[in-house]
Parts: sequence; C-alpha cells; structure tokens
Amino acid sequence: MGTWPIVARAAVLDALVEGLTRTPARSQLLRGPSGVGKTTLAAGVSAALAARGRTIVPVVALDELRDVPLGALAPLLASSSIGEHDDVATRLSELVALVGRHADAYLLVIDDAPLLDPASAAALYQLVRVFAVPTLLTARDEHPLTGAVARLLHEDLLTVTELPGLSLDETRTVLRRHLGADPRPESLQRLHGVTAGNPLFLRELTLAAQRGDRVRPGPYGIEIDAVRLPAQVLETVAGRLADLRPDERRVAELVAVAQPWPLAATRPAESAIVSDLIDAGVLVPAEPVDAGYLHLAHPVYAEALLAGLRADERAERRRSAAERLLALGDEPLRFTALCLLSDGGGELTTADLVWAAEYAHRAGDHERAVQAAERALAEAPDAHAALVRASALSALGGDPVGVDEAFAHAAALAPDAESRARVEVRWGQHTALREHDPARAAQRALALLPELGDASRLLAPDLAKWRLMAGDASALDTPLVAQAEADSAAALNAAIGMAMMATMAGRVDEARQAVEAGRPLADRFAAVQPFAGGLLDLSAFLVLVAEGRIAEAREHAEQRRLQPFADSAGVWSYALALVHLHAGRSRDALPLALLAIEQLRWRDFTGLVGPAIALAATVHAQLGDVEAARALLDALQPAHRDDVKVVLQAAEAEAWLAVVADEPERAAGILAPAVARGVELGHLLLAALTASVAVRLEATAEVRGPLAAAASASGSPLVTAVAALADAATERDASAIVALAPDLERAGLVATAHAVLERAAAWAGDDRMLERRARVRAAELGLTIVPVRTARSARVETGLTEREWVIAQAAARRERSREIADRLGVSVRTVDNHLASVYRKLGISGRAELENELRGRL
Repeated sequence: MGTWPIVARAAVLDALVEGLTRTPARSQLLRGPSGVGKTTLAAGVSAALAARGRTIVPVVALDELRDVPLGALAPLLASSSIGEHDDVATRLSELVALVGRHADAYLLVIDDAPLLDPASAAALYQLVRVFAVPTLLTARDEHPLTGAVARLLHEDLLTVTELPGLSLDETRTVLRRHLGADPRPESLQRLHGVTAGNPLFLRELTLAAQRGDRVRPGPYGIEIDAVRLPAQVLETVAGRLADLRPDERRVAELVAVAQPWPLAATRPAESAIVSDLIDAGVLVPAEPVDAGYLHLAHPVYAEALLAGLRADERAERRRSAAERLLALGDEPLRFTALCLLSDGGGELTTADLVWAAEYAHRAGDHERAVQAAERALAEAPDAHAALVRASALSALGGDPVGVDEAFAHAAALAPDAESRARVEVRWGQHTALREHDPARAAQRALALLPELGDASRLLAPDLAKWRLMAGDASALDTPLVAQAEADSAAALNAAIGMAMMATMAGRVDEARQAVEAGRPLADRFAAVQPFAGGLLDLSAFLVLVAEGRIAEAREHAEQRRLQPFADSAGVWSYALALVHLHAGRSRDALPLALLAIEQLRWRDFTGLVGPAIALAATVHAQLGDVEAARALLDALQPAHRDDVKVVLQAAEAEAWLAVVADEPERAAGILAPAVARGVELGHLLLAALTASVAVRLEATAEVRGPLAAAASASGSPLVTAVAALADAATERDASAIVALAPDLERAGLVATAHAVLERAAAWAGDDRMLERRARVRAAELGLTIVPVRTARSARVETGLTEREWVIAQAAARRERSREIADRLGVSVRTVDNHLASVYRKLGISGRAELENELRGRL
C-alpha cells in the first residue's frame, strides 16, 4: 500500500514559522483534536527552522510521566552537553542557562504540553517568560490547559492556533497521492464527512477499506466503499463518551442516527440533558446557529456511540427519531425520517417511497433514489418510480444498456401522453448529455412527436437544444414561445429553453425575462425537470457575461460553486475557468478547467463536457504544453465536434497551438470559419468571445463581417464591444481602442484589451498623449496576464541562438549528432560545438539532462 502521504498545510506552517522567527519571537500553541496532524505540522515547522540553522529541542510529554518530576525533560538532562553533574537540579539549571543564553539559536518543541509534569512545566515557563526562547507547543482539545501552560496563555505569551481537519481539497489530494488517482466524488464526500478531515481517521478508514478489498477503479474515479471504523479509531474517541449517563447517551444516540438534529424535536424533559451534552463538548450547534440544529462534535462520535448497540437497538433509535421528525412537518426532515424508517425496518407506503426517491434524486443522493424507487416498484408498477430510477441510474453513470432499458420500462409504464413526454425529456437528456449522442436523442424525439399531441410542447425546448448540439441550424427556424398555461411543467421547460436561446444570442432582456418566468416554477415542477434551478442559474450567469458585467458573473459562479458535490459543480468550475482564460490568467484557469472535465464526466446536465475538454486544451496551448493540449483535443468524441460550443473552443485551442509553434498566420484560417459557424447556429455570445481571440491574434479582418452581423442581431453589450473593437483594429484607430478598453476590461476581456492597447500605442502616430495612455494602460494590464508560451519566447528565455535552439530540440528528441548534421547540412563537429554552447548556457552537463531542461522551458 506504500507510505501514507502527508499534505503540507503551507498557510498554517508559514504563520507558525513567521511567529517563531520574528523579533521578538512569539511562542505558539497548536491545538486540535487527536489525530488532526498537530505533531506532523510541528515536525514541519522544526524542519523549516532546522534548515535555518536553529537547534531543535524536542520534548514529548506523556500522561504516564505527569507525576514524575522532570520526567518529560529526563532525556535532555541526560545529555552529555549539559555537563557531568550528578545533581538533577544543577543539570536543569545548566540546561535553562544554555538554552536561555542563546535563545534565538534554539526552537523548543513541546508535544502534548498539558501533560507536562509540574517541574518540567515550570522550566518551560521560565524559558519562555524569562529568556523568550521560541517555543512551539501542541495540545489536544480534550486536555485542559492548567498550571504553567495556562499561565503563559493568560500572560499573553502564546499565540493559539486551532488546527482544523483537512479541507475537502486537502483530503482529495491525500487520497489521490495514496491511491494514484482522484477518488470518486461520492467516496470523497463520504470519507470527508465521516472523518471531518481528521488525517488519522482518514488514514485508518482508507487502509481498512483496502484491506477489505473495498477500493476499486470506477468510471469517475477510485471508488471506496464504506467500512466500519477500525477498533483502534473507536477506542480513540470512546474515552470522551465513557462517562455519559444513560439518559445522556440515549439523546446522543438519537442525534447520531438523524443529525443534524432539530432542537424542536427535543422533548422538554431533555432540554437540560442537551445543555449538559453541549457543555461536555459532545454536541455542538450546527451552522447557522439560529437555524436551531445540533450535531455531534465529530462525525466519528456517531459510530462510537452506535457501535455498542445491538441491531434491534439501532433500529429502535432510528424509528424513534423518525417519529419525532415526521411530527415537525418539514420536507427535508420528512425525507430524513423516511430514510430512518426504511433503515430501521419501519413501514412505508408506496407513495412515501416514490416521494423519497424523487426527493433524493433532486438532492443528488442518486443511490438512495434508486433504492427507494426499486422498493416502490417491487410493491407495484409505478410510472413515476420507474422514471426516477432510470434518471438516477443515468446520474450514477450505470451501464448504458441498463439505463436505456430502465427508461424504456418507464416509457412502457407511462399512462398518458404527458407522462410519456416526461420520460422522453429525461431519456433524451441522458442520450444527448451522458451518452454524447444528441443526434440520436433528437431522432427518437422527432419520431415520437406525432404520438404526443399537445404534450409535445413539453419536449420542444429540449429537442431544439439536442438538434443544435448535433449541428442542425434549422432548429432556429421555429422560435420557442411561452406557454399559454403559465403554471405548468411545459411553461417551465419553455422558460428554460427560451432563456438558453436568448443567452446564446446575447438578447439579454429576453433572457432575463425567461429566467424570471422560470424561477417560481423550478421547485414546483422539479419532478419533470430536476435540474431546472441549475439551468436557470447558468442562463443568469451568461446574461451577466453578455452585459459585460464580468465581476458580477464571477461572483455569481463562485457562490454556486460552494457546493462541491452538487450536480452543477462542473458547470461552475467551467464557467470560472472561462472567466480566467479571457482575463489572461491561464495558470488560474488550468486547474479549474481540468476539474470541470472530471466533474462534468461525473454529472453533466448541460452538455458542457466537450467544451470543457476543449477549454482545458486551450489553456494548455497558451501555457506551451503542446502534448497535453493535443491529447485533450484528440479525446473529443465525434459527437462533441458537432456541438458549436466545441467548434468554437477547439478552434481557439488550435489557433493557440499555431501561435506556440510560431505560425500565427495560421490562426486566422482556424478561427474565422469557427466564428462564422457560431453565428450561423445562433451562438452569438460565444462566437464573439472566440472572435475576441482572433482580434487579439491580429486576425481581425477575417471576423469583422460575422461580428457585425452578430452585433446587429444581438444587442449584447459584450458582442457590440467586440464588434466595435474589430472595426477599430481594422482601421488602426488608436483613439477608439483606448476608448473601448474600459468596456473590454469590465467584460473580462483583459488579455484582448492588453494586446490591442499595445498595438494602439504603435498606431497613435504623432499623438504622444494618446500613445502614452495606451502604453501605460497596456503595461498595467500586462502585470496580471500570463504570457503565452511560444517556441520563440521559450528560446529567448534560454538565451540560445536560433541555430542552437534548433539543434538543442533535435538532441532533446534523441537524434544523434550525425542525423542532425545531415538534416541541417553542417558538419558533425559544428553540431557538437553548438551543443557544447547549449550545455554551457543552460548549466547542464550533457544530453541526459537536455530533454528535461527543455521540457521545463516549454
């Protein structure tokens, strides 16, 4: 299994090092629960200061030595460097004097400081209080601070840092390093939730799963099945719970099976018990506090509390908790209660099971949705249960044949045309988005339309989307219209479709009205369109982009990205990567673009996985990583390349690859047809973004015509600004470009603004003030932009001549000197002389290092 990886918490480590090394030094106390990584972090701090020449004085306090005077310091007092005195008091005085005289040369590290015996604690106090010896102490939450340590704290001689568990990203990093690949999102969510990021618990649970052969590769990452906590982990927390009274334990057990626990479900006689449990640190208020919920202080407490219960006792706790939750009449609590009843052997009606399945599917708990739907279908054939089951299986990424069979079963059970249309909406979404075959989805829907009658209006918006994804421009010939029946599932789908079409075209007023019309219907008809809210949110984001309000658009995306396990997570990673790309922040864009690909492969209700792949390829190309960019473009499926969003973004990637290869003249021939195709298919907003790249790369004339048509049809401030920029750049109108620059910056097109401002400075002629304005603003914007890594810029960085660069690249490809000489028409000696110069300039010793050196430069 290999060694367990450690993730450096750089921010915390840097803060501790800064405090310990400043003048005067500030001693640090690092607190946190058992296993959270305090000792590991202290070791990192010690290593950092040892590298600066500090002598590390380690002290480990043990509970077994608390009654032994100077027990913690015994190893240090036995050191020969203290002297030959037999008297312990004299040796202690010499230790204090030795360290105290050269305080800035030492770092005292006290592990589990509250467990120090009084004599050792007194020596610690003297070293910190009198001699200001930099000291790093660690303490577990369960150990009260008393004696000398408490005195240091009260006298404000310590800075306390509460060390939390690993963040979600840190947990993902640990698992990726240990397992060799990212965990499946559900597995990551489960492990992070159960362990609260505690590194020790995370390690034990993961290793236990591996020992039980419960770790395996899956289509969306490494799957880690849930396992019981190892006995040693349970023993670690058992001490905190051992002293609970029977009535306290029962309340804690009810919270454990149903947390977060609403205070309203607590009986009056239990109020004092709850207060005692909060005071004891067993229960804590859930955030936000005013919501009135409680949960256990650590997720592991739940397993520890329930581990000693028999199966029938656990079932009874679940049923008891469910009864209380059902009495509150809250929808989320009803779902929790039904799950508890199901797990606890309680009786559920078919209607309850179908409702729970739909709720779970909407909440993203697709496994629970499948279970509830299958249980309902086992009791009676139910069309809605069958549809929820099929939709949840699609979300889970099950076997394509099995998912199609599940949808076919739902279609066969549909009692009327309206129900059949609902099935086809979700079936088509699965075929177009999960199976990446929008043409097949459109073909099946078109064949079904004659049978649906008026119910076909429910299907029309999605059908238009699938046809456009398949490259069928005729889908724009029949505009979508609002439904006469405003309060219906068809009205919701029409609003979503109209918002999509309008944002594509940059018609912001129309798009905003459609979003507002759809909002009140999203929750009411979630059974038909479970991702309505996410689709409307995406349209609202694109409205802000089209209006040139990129700061608000970015905030909109960042707020919705706070839920990393929501089905919409990939949408917002993609959106933010796109924002960073056009701002010229390619290094910020890359991790988001790569994350978006994985998230969208896991969940995609928008058809964005293809554009995300092309977006990541674009970023790689800008950073000069040609192989990675090409590999991503090659990974696009044929159906992806029919989608105009992919056509536009892939064209950008290919154009940047041409630039990186020092062939910028090819970029125009790549970008212009893509922009024209985008305008033809009504994707005016994205076409304008791609056209802005063409303007940046001086391919303005080729996109000026399509941009003018787009601006005329759209009215979007962003599209209009890009069209005006194309006109100004074509005419070399420096004054117009300087005037347009603020609008471009507000729209997020910072990289394009920087490029055209640099050119405008050269076009200003004799107008020195205009030239200065353009040059100064370009320089300011340039500070935020990552330069594109072209072959020429990489060569210039190395300081090599063009001939040296050509020979160095050939040698890095492992061509022999004779082969290089023959190809270039020079002697072998000339090649070797050039290589010797290359080695000298790059500071390397030969061909063995050349390949790695040049790879790092590109």
